[in-house]
Amino acid sequence: MGLFEIGYRRYEGERTSHALRWLPITRSGIRIATRSKLLRRLVLISFLPFLYFGWVFFLIGRITDPSVDPSGPFFAIAREIFGTGLVRQLHEDPGAIRTAVWTGVFGYFGTYFQLYMASVVAAVVGPPLVANDLKTRAFLIYFSRPVSRLDYVLGKAGVLVAFLGAVTLLPSLLLYTLSILFSPSIGTLVQTLPVLGTVILASLGTIVPAALILLALSSLTRQPRFATVTWFVLCLFGPIAYEILDQTRSLKGSDWTFLVSLPHTVRAFQLGLYDMQGHIEHLALRGDMRVMAEQMSSAHSAALAGLWLGALSVLSLFVLLRRVDSPTRI
Repeated sequence: MGLFEIGYRRYEGERTSHALRWLPITRSGIRIATRSKLLRRLVLISFLPFLYFGWVFFLIGRITDPSVDPSGPFFAIAREIFGTGLVRQLHEDPGAIRTAVWTGVFGYFGTYFQLYMASVVAAVVGPPLVANDLKTRAFLIYFSRPVSRLDYVLGKAGVLVAFLGAVTLLPSLLLYTLSILFSPSIGTLVQTLPVLGTVILASLGTIVPAALILLALSSLTRQPRFATVTWFVLCLFGPIAYEILDQTRSLKGSDWTFLVSLPHTVRAFQLGLYDMQGHIEHLALRGDMRVMAEQMSSAHSAALAGLWLGALSVLSLFVLLRRVDSPTRI
């Protein structure tokens, strides 16, 4: 039978929703990225502090259990870690200070180690995502199919969001689940649920700007290493620039100079959400722990940091959409 005699035939394959056309791009990007041994090791390392903080919540669960003997070994270990005053507060009235303790632990967990891990993982995953497509002209393949610019951007962003979430949000969610399992009553879930919302917002404050900024950098070059270098300049030299500006006589103490440093901006936004200064006032912390808790309070405006991160995200998205569309324009 000749081809001209076949005529029109209906497509009988499985149809997918238009809203999910970005998903194959994300799946393919994740599959390619996981071939990197370095990336797999970084994701594994990001869960190591989870083991340490898991023991912290295990101890808190034991000392807040009324059936546990206060003269037992768990209380002795807890006094060495938290101090006598805080252990007494947790044992006598855990419901009154549980939110503050959970906020302190998750604030420390999320604004130090996880922030650095996210910057390194983003540098490994992000730069090749768009740059390689520019170099190989893969846009001709993508846009020859019913894939829009937004589908493409969502697909590429999904790769970064998945890996950044794996080293920030996922460990925090697992740690929160563990903290509830070790608690003596379901009342812990009710008392600490607002902390879970703060954890999610703080993680998104890292994931969304980092993903969009790195994709924009990747779209500006055909060599991924240039995007990697630019990202590390933002992460490493931004804080140096902030320290220089802060030491300048005319700018010392200014409200905006921290915005030149992306890490300082993200951390100011996160610390503003956790509001450690407001939570530690009623805690019976010993001297060294109080100093450490006070260091987790940022002097910078969280609202200004959030607005700046939002502006950077919108600008990066605009640049990214323009660059993605440029190979198809005549």
